[in-house]
Amino acid sequence: MQPDELTALFERARTLSQQQHTWAEADRVWGEVIDAYRAALRSSGPVNRRDQQQLARALWRRGMLAAARGDLTASTTLGQEAVVAFAEVHDAVRREEPSATGPRRDEALAEMIVALLDLGESAFAAGQPATRLALIGRALEVGLHTAGPPPGAGPKTREAMGTAYHNHANALVHRALTGDPTGDDAREAALAASRAAELRQALADPSRPLSMWELANTYAVYAQCLALIGDFDRARTVLQLGTELANLLGPAGVEIVAKLRVAADMVQLRQPEAADGERRRWGWRRR
Repeated sequence: MQPDELTALFERARTLSQQQHTWAEADRVWGEVIDAYRAALRSSGPVNRRDQQQLARALWRRGMLAAARGDLTASTTLGQEAVVAFAEVHDAVRREEPSATGPRRDEALAEMIVALLDLGESAFAAGQPATRLALIGRALEVGLHTAGPPPGAGPKTREAMGTAYHNHANALVHRALTGDPTGDDAREAALAASRAAELRQALADPSRPLSMWELANTYAVYAQCLALIGDFDRARTVLQLGTELANLLGPAGVEIVAKLRVAADMVQLRQPEAADGERRRWGWRRR
């Protein structure tokens, strides 16, 4: 298959993945894409870096589609293959571009981190919260070891690390609320959420609505963390920031508003009088 034909097939699979009624067809076409890129990489001659990267992306996208369809076994298997493929891409790019902040290296590193995080979410959906935390920890370790502290990393890596810290906070909050917390889960979660908020604040751009949604989402998790550790003043401040941003998002912010209500309920349970005042001011009620 010629390069332009491969590209067209990839785009067809991506387009089909956007509508639920064509998910089954999308899955079939992703299978063709993966087979085609594997065949191209088996051909003689030097490895085509673009084909290698597109194979990793196809595995990842098909895994995400499997998760959306509820096929957690396929999602996990494809996610594991994607992580290996993205790691191979990153290793190859590292030899060609030593600086972790170079554009190609930054992109390869960010994609590897995101693949690890998405595999973690698939594990969580499959009832494996400990595996999720381990994969998040691995993603954070890869980012910090390779690019150093996130503020000095490339833009795509900073964005990926913002997601990693957000997911870490979310996972720790879940364990603190539903399981047997280990050590200082709540404080670790608050620290992770603080780091996620810092990164996402720097990346927030009104011209990129997704960046604003991600920041508001982190505020919702951060407020829950602060409620858990009893830092009610900061919790109310973060609740206010999250509410203002979620309101600006309109319908896209509905899910986040629900999370903010959960955080407000958590504050009320731990400091009823203060939280009641906030509810009267914002007009929120328990649901």
